Formats: sequence, C-alpha cells, structure tokens
Amino acid sequence: MTDALLICDVLPESRDAVKFEAPGRGPAFVVRWQGRVHGYLNQCAHVGGPIDFEGQVLERSGRFLMCARHGAIYEPDTGLCVGGPCKGARLVPLAVEESADGKVWLRAA
Repeated sequence: MTDALLICDVLPESRDAVKFEAPGRGPAFVVRWQGRVHGYLNQCAHVGGPIDFEGQVLERSGRFLMCARHGAIYEPDTGLCVGGPCKGARLVPLAVEESADGKVWLRAA
C-alpha cells in the first residue's frame, strides 16, 4: 500500500485500541467494532484530552467508545457523542483501512 502508514499487523475485536501517532495530526487510535476497523484522533470532543484508559476505549458492554475522564460516550462507527457533556459533537475520524492480510493502515490525507 503506497502513501500509507502501517498501524498494526493485526487488530483483534476487543475493548482495547491500538494507539499510534498520526503524522501532523497527533495521538490517535484504531479499534475493531462489529468486525470493522475505525480510527480517530485520541481527543475527547469535550476537553480535547485522550479518551482511552490504559488503551481501553470501549465501555463494558462494548457498544460505545467512552472517554475515561468525563464519561462521554460515542458511537464507534460514526464518532458521534450520544451521551455526556459533549452530546452532539464528534471525534475526529481518520482514513484507515484493513488490507486483505489483516494489516491496518492510515491512508495519506
């Protein structure tokens, strides 16, 4: 894959994200949710700090991304905040894709 940054070789379905640095954009993460890969800047729409807690981004039920600082919850597939102090705001999405061999890539902007 040309003009893309390799994020990870494998991304299992779990509450854990793979964190990485998006060149020129800052801290970011990818997570697999319902079989699909989603990537966002690791910045809560409420205060801008990281949403993960020790790499975990999905809350206990696995239905939502959750900011560990203030409890804002986001739809994993859209980044839309559906509960908490920033309801209606969104996480900043990243163009990520999974290749046929299971590797996850950040596409060049």
